[in-house]
Amino acid sequence: MSTQAPTISMVAGTTYRFSAAWANEEPAATPIDLTGCEAVFVVATTQGAPLLSCETGNGIELVPSEGGISVHIRPEQTAGAISPEWSGARYELRVTFPSGDVYSLLRGHFQLTPGVLHE
Repeated sequence: MSTQAPTISMVAGTTYRFSAAWANEEPAATPIDLTGCEAVFVVATTQGAPLLSCETGNGIELVPSEGGISVHIRPEQTAGAISPEWSGARYELRVTFPSGDVYSLLRGHFQLTPGVLHE
């Protein structure tokens, strides 16, 4: 899985979902077994202070046999006024194996924009 991820751009107070499948780099691209793994997705300020996070069982679902990772950002995680802290925000998706090995699978920039509707 390439760690070169696109900028995530979402409207404040809305739902954002994405999925990824992690496989080895062999020609057959065998899925990585995620049995017993934990995952975390964090959006942080340029100084590293967390703005939002999701983890296994709370916004992240793993499909271990398929190397599948699904992330769900809920509307309430970004609702409200957009503060200057969101400017230049970055995100990262990490997976931790039962052995203690930690892999950074995706990282990039996160852009939060105000919506037209304010419900």
